[in-house]
This record gives sequence, C-alpha cells and structure tokens, in this order.
Amino acid sequence: MQHNWFNSSDHNNFQINITLLLKGVLSTPYTAKRHLLCFSHVPKTGGTSLESILAKNFLLSETLHINAPDLNKHPEAIKLKKNHPKLICGHHPMHGLLYQLLPEQPLFHVTQLRHPVDRVLSYYNYVLGKPDHPMNEHAQGKSITAFLQTKHSPELSNGQAKRFSGYLHSKAVVEDIVLFTLAQQTLSQCFSMVLTTCLFDEGLLLLKKSLGLRDIFYLKSNVSKRFISKDQLSSAELQTIESMNQADIKLFEWAKNNCLALIEQELTAEDISSFKTNNQKWAELISNQTKSREL
Repeated sequence: MQHNWFNSSDHNNFQINITLLLKGVLSTPYTAKRHLLCFSHVPKTGGTSLESILAKNFLLSETLHINAPDLNKHPEAIKLKKNHPKLICGHHPMHGLLYQLLPEQPLFHVTQLRHPVDRVLSYYNYVLGKPDHPMNEHAQGKSITAFLQTKHSPELSNGQAKRFSGYLHSKAVVEDIVLFTLAQQTLSQCFSMVLTTCLFDEGLLLLKKSLGLRDIFYLKSNVSKRFISKDQLSSAELQTIESMNQADIKLFEWAKNNCLALIEQELTAEDISSFKTNNQKWAELISNQTKSREL
C-alpha cells in the first residue's frame, strides 16, 4: 500500500482511502478490545484538548499520536509498538497515507469541525503567537485581511471542506458547492461521529456513551493568545473570512445540526448541566493543585 500511496495522485489516494473506510468504519457498537479508535484532528478546532481526553482513557502503549508529514517520512512508525495502537490521533487529510496503513479491523472514526470564522481567527492568533511558525512572517504587522490574502496556507480558505474532499493540497479551483458536497458525503459515509467545537461538552458525553470512556474531565489545551477577538473584526474583515469559506460554513452548519439532533436523542439537559458543573469543579481542583506545587 505504501508504494501505491507514494506513486499515486491525491485524487487516486482519496478514492482508495474512501473505499477502505467504507469497508472499515464500524456498523456495530464499539468495543475497545476488538476495535480501533481513530481521531482525525482538524487544526484549530479544539482537537488538542479532545486528543488529551481520549488518550487518558488508554494506556500509553496503546496510543499513537503522529501527524501526516511525519508518517509520510516514517511509515514504519505505525508498527513500532509491540501491539498495534488502539487509539491513533493526528492531522491527516482524507488522501493521507494513514488510511492505507491501518490494520483490517473495524474502525470508530471521529473528527471535530469548527465555525470557519472562529477557526480562521484562532489560526491567525496562533501564528502571531509563535515566532517559529513558518507562517509567522506573513502575519506579523499585518491585518487579518492582509494575512488571508497571502494565501500561504490551504487551511484559511475552506480548509475543512478541502480536507475531507481530497483537495487540501491541490491547486485546482473547485466550486464551493462541489467541495461541500464531497466533504459532506465523506463525513457521512466514512466517519462514525462528527462533532463540533461549539458543542464540545455535549460531544464528550456522546463519545463517553459510544466508547465507554471512563474519564472525560478536562482543562483546555493549546489555547492561543488572543491578539484579536471576534468582536474586534470589522464588517469588511468578517465578510472577507466568510467569502473565502462558504463551503466550510455550509459544512459546519450541517455537522452542527446533526450533532444537535444526536444530542437531543441521546442526552438530557440534566446530563449536560451536571457534566459542566462537575468539570468546572474538577478544573478548579486541578488548577489549585498546580498552583500549590509552584509555591
């Protein structure tokens, strides 16, 4: 499979991966002993927090975190551990090598989407706060509009729809409706659950119920310093972001509506309220313990 991936186009690899996932994605309830859990992490969607929560429900020897560029250089990494990982996390587009290296066993495949305005703003703030980031020089001293117009990252213009339609690294000009339709189809057919950042706690409760997770309490991870907030965007800046992300807006709204329907079906208002209250208490306890150690 590795040879095929390295010598195939993104389009062909996308088609191969879709075929593999259609056969492998779970149609029965998840069981940790028999099934693989794979979290496809979309950058700047709260995925680092979700990865941490998932990982603490597995042994260290059972988890593998690797992003696509590293896996492309070292495909053998997926077999370095004595037993195949039960949890795999990382940034992987749908045409990526990962899906051709997975073992032939049922897969619970999950991802998380975010409203593109919030996601682009988070990306901009993240890049500004990291002098060593390759995009930093394109953000420093520039407005968010000027940053977007540099077009140095595919993540800034329909990055989520491109990721799930096989076009993330393509220079082809694809209509918004085509990107949306392909991505929606991929998420519907090749994923067990599609969550949204704005319903993070509710998504955790859904995962706990589906996966039998023991511990879903959390502190937010990898939070970017806020150089500019959403309410500071001018109407022109907001319009620029939205115009560059029409497919992502449609995809996010579709995912959010599906999440809301699943939440209504599977959870109660009391479930959600109780978790939020208990998680706040847990977070305060952990924060206080951390402060005590630092004194």
